[in-house]
Amino acid sequence: MDDFRFNNRQWNRQFVEQNVILNGKFSYLYYPEHWTTLSLKFAFGGSEQYILGNMKYGVQDNMYLILNRDSIYQSLIDSDNPVESLTLNFTAKFVEDVFYSSFNNDEYLLDFPEVRDKYPVNFFQKLYAADDVLSTYINNIRLAVKSNTYDTDTLNEILHGILEHTFRSQLTASKKADELKSVKRSTRIELFNRLNKAKDYIESNYNEAIDLDKLSRVSSLCPHHFLRKFKSYTGVSPHQFLKSVRLEKARIMLESTDSSITEICLNSGYESLSSFSFLFKKTYKTSPESYRKTHRKKVNFQIM
Repeated sequence: MDDFRFNNRQWNRQFVEQNVILNGKFSYLYYPEHWTTLSLKFAFGGSEQYILGNMKYGVQDNMYLILNRDSIYQSLIDSDNPVESLTLNFTAKFVEDVFYSSFNNDEYLLDFPEVRDKYPVNFFQKLYAADDVLSTYINNIRLAVKSNTYDTDTLNEILHGILEHTFRSQLTASKKADELKSVKRSTRIELFNRLNKAKDYIESNYNEAIDLDKLSRVSSLCPHHFLRKFKSYTGVSPHQFLKSVRLEKARIMLESTDSSITEICLNSGYESLSSFSFLFKKTYKTSPESYRKTHRKKVNFQIM
């Protein structure tokens, strides 16, 4: 068998002149460090890890990651069950065309200088929740790729809609950054990015031991300053946010997997089954066992 070697030059070349959709199912897949154009990362049925320097993002169902053009990253799927990976890669020209054709008006440009003043267009690089509009676009792409009935024009129309919707989400993020208390806008944007690094770290690594010192290092803020700003930004302390993420992930696993309660407890980051059960019942007013019986979902849609 021929030896497979990852060729960065060949890999990068395909993204310069055309939009590229990468889609497949894998139990194990590793891409070594490489360059990317502007891309949106999705995963279904499990988690795909993206490593940028000392930051690790975990992309799962109902969320996505935006990576800006010229980011250098690694990616990894390592799962007992196949995980569907979907990446949408956009050329610089396509991004510019969508932005200036859809949002070339004074009101928008004044509200969003992070896009207006940079070439190529940059986004807030972080994890996002996938709303119903975006999920519909994405499922259309998945179905088109699965059925092999798509054509380039149709896919580019969908990609145009996705990118336009993503620009609108950036305006929301920009306004959220403006809510942070700081005199200079540049300082607010930097603080917004740092706090989102910590927030994304929690959502990506909730099954690991996470403490205040770790999060302050991730965000490059001193512990006291980080604690105060994080609570101001999210409305809860980092510990409370971590607890809510763990319980939400456990709730989803109870609905959608056959894992035992003990396995779900451990996979959610809890070491004690009794503590997990107590916190779950306190939050959802029912035990994990009872919740599973009444909320277990049957899978009736799958991309192979």
